Amino acid sequence: KNLHHTAKQWYQRRVRGAQKAFRHTEVYFKLISNIECTKLKLTKYDDEIYHQFRIAFPRVPVEVVDEDKLKSVSAKRRWRAFCQLFEYHIDDYNFGTLLRLDCKKTYNEQNTTLVPRVQFLAIEIARNRLGLNMCHFGRGTEKEEEVKDEEKKVDEEKREEESPPVPPPDSTAE
Repeated sequence: KNLHHTAKQWYQRRVRGAQKAFRHTEVYFKLISNIECTKLKLTKYDDEIYHQFRIAFPRVPVEVVDEDKLKSVSAKRRWRAFCQLFEYHIDDYNFGTLLRLDCKKTYNEQNTTLVPRVQFLAIEIARNRLGLNMCHFGRGTEKEEEVKDEEKKVDEEKREEESPPVPPPDSTAE
């Protein structure tokens, strides 16, 4: 009975964590779609995170992140040390956060990997400062209009399905 309860709690925590990570991706993508990324401040520690990131990882490319290199044993060790620098400054500093591997693309299953929050912040702050996320600026309103257009199409299709068929015009009536 206790084991079942513990397993259920573990599962519920995992689901809540996944939901929180997903909400985070939605909020972040809305931010870079609606605010010039070069002016975006993610935390009050952005300057320090960026500075420490460039010292610890001067040659790590941020435009397209190589997941295998990011998750290698030596990289994990270096990233762990980096993340711990912010343990007492960033809430949930090691919370699992979805990172886009290619900053030019949106969030999807093939373009994301799970990383600690500080690692996400370091890479995204660098991308923002370099203007790499500018390709998404203005897409927030485009996306909203695409959704509205799609909703209109669905509504029109529903109306067509619900309305009785119109008989063809009678050609003998003339």
